[in-house]
Amino acid sequence: MNNHKSEYGVIQTIRFMIRQAVKEAPAVLVWLVVDAILALILQLLELYVTPVLLRDIEEQIALKELVTTILFFSSGILLLTGLKEYINNATYQGKIEIRMSLCKAITEKIGATSYCNLGKKDFQEKKERTNQATNSNSSATEIIWIQLNQLLFCMLGFFAYLLVMKRMNMLILAVTILAAAVSYLAVQRSVVWLQNNRAENDHARQCFWYLRDEAWSPVAAKDIRILHMKQWLLDTMKQNYEIFMHFERAVGNHHFMADSVNVFAALIRNVVAYAYLIGQVLAGNLDAPQFILYFSAVSGFTNWVQGIMENVGQIRQSGVGISDVMELLFYEEPYRFEGGEHLPQNTKGQYELCLENVSFRYPGASEDTLHKLNLTIRNGEKLAVVGRNGAGKSTLVKLLCGFFDPTEGRVLLNGEDIRKYNRKEYYGLFSAVFQDFSILAGTIAENVAQSVEEIDDSRVKEAIKDAGLKENVERLPEQYETRLGRSVHLDAYELSGGETQRLMLARALYRNAPVIVLDEPTAALDPIAESDLYERYHELTKGSTSIYVSHRLASTKFCDRIILIGAGGIAEMGTHEELMDAGKEYAHLYEVQSRYYTEGGMEDAAFHA
Repeated sequence: MNNHKSEYGVIQTIRFMIRQAVKEAPAVLVWLVVDAILALILQLLELYVTPVLLRDIEEQIALKELVTTILFFSSGILLLTGLKEYINNATYQGKIEIRMSLCKAITEKIGATSYCNLGKKDFQEKKERTNQATNSNSSATEIIWIQLNQLLFCMLGFFAYLLVMKRMNMLILAVTILAAAVSYLAVQRSVVWLQNNRAENDHARQCFWYLRDEAWSPVAAKDIRILHMKQWLLDTMKQNYEIFMHFERAVGNHHFMADSVNVFAALIRNVVAYAYLIGQVLAGNLDAPQFILYFSAVSGFTNWVQGIMENVGQIRQSGVGISDVMELLFYEEPYRFEGGEHLPQNTKGQYELCLENVSFRYPGASEDTLHKLNLTIRNGEKLAVVGRNGAGKSTLVKLLCGFFDPTEGRVLLNGEDIRKYNRKEYYGLFSAVFQDFSILAGTIAENVAQSVEEIDDSRVKEAIKDAGLKENVERLPEQYETRLGRSVHLDAYELSGGETQRLMLARALYRNAPVIVLDEPTAALDPIAESDLYERYHELTKGSTSIYVSHRLASTKFCDRIILIGAGGIAEMGTHEELMDAGKEYAHLYEVQSRYYTEGGMEDAAFHA
């Protein structure tokens, strides 16, 4: 359940779902209305069957007519029950299709939204709530159809029973409505308590299942044994379990109180109804069949009133979940994807990137990560971006790639502010491999092409060959169709660290974009392997603008220019030789790293090349 304030009201969310249904499965709307009408007719048949048969028996009608009456009601009830079951089966798939269409739209939104949105707390919260609203058959975006159907059914029943009960005293109607309202309010009180007190329970339950998963995890198995964590896990799980069970007992108590109020309200209603109806029978105003009809109608009328109130409450609650979906789908995009200008035609593929007085501060930070930074990257240049951890190297790359817009200043492409261009087209200028790169749960070919359709097999093989991975791939039984990702495919091949890095190189070569960006993708490799891989990138991407980010200075000595990021800006800039001759921080860091690897017995040949 969500307790946050929704941006969209109930009517807006219902309209949204109806539009979605019209687009994806319009039959759901038709059957929703038909089912409510059939359910009402079925209810009326069940209401009248006993009084009608009792009257026929009292009047001693012919057996044939009595059998005909029984057959009429029995066949009608059977037919309507069968039709309702058919409608339920007919609409089941349509309801799922509507929900899954929203899942698809949400996935597209998250996958294509402005990168800066992904770091915003409210976007992440909306994403989590949206998952809750779409992840099962009982979630808001599917159960809303049952609730709307039941609301329509209850409203039709309310008015139908009003017509049945029009001869009754208004006091009976008032008592019936009052009893239904008291029962509803008692239930709502229990629901409100649940909403207001479930946060601690949710946290305890989340912790319990997290600890359970960690205890089962093969990744944590070594730590649990070496560090003797078993008892701590059990004690912490027990503590959270006790919080969970205390909450569940309290929930049971509240439900018991609500049920008690409901029973008491029903008792008062029945006593008043019985007294009135018996009085009418004794006065000769009602016969036995009418007594049964009206008393059944009183009970049914209560159910209609309660049903209307309960379904309105449920629809409001589902509306909160649907509002979450709408809020995410309509979340503001600060970057231009559809309306931006096309990139200028450049047949020679020559692009110059420039950071002009660029400052950037992360949301909630007290100071800039980068401040008043100026940098021009010439076409075809090999640029190294180095510095200590946290200096802002990756932030600089994200600004160049258009993932972030500067807090101040401009990022320019051939002298023009990139904010005016279609951001999706701008992304097409880059072939990037980041430290937190992704491996798709697909084939090797699909991972290289980053696509499942229109894969150029010859280009895939060429990229794999240039990346030095051909022999490894062609030794596999399925070769380029070998599946990766054991989280999805149980028979998937597991790449080694070196193979993964070469796969990333193949991916970059396949894309063949004008600008290559390597943002510490080799951080998990040893210095020699990283240096070798960077040299291979260098040789295979000649003519392309390349940006290499690393905290290992020896790996980027070959670059045309090296910038050292520090204190929010460019602390030093030049070739490797120029920076070493200057004898400042770059030279000091280089010497420290060189001495560390040499003294550690891992002498890096790259330092002595």
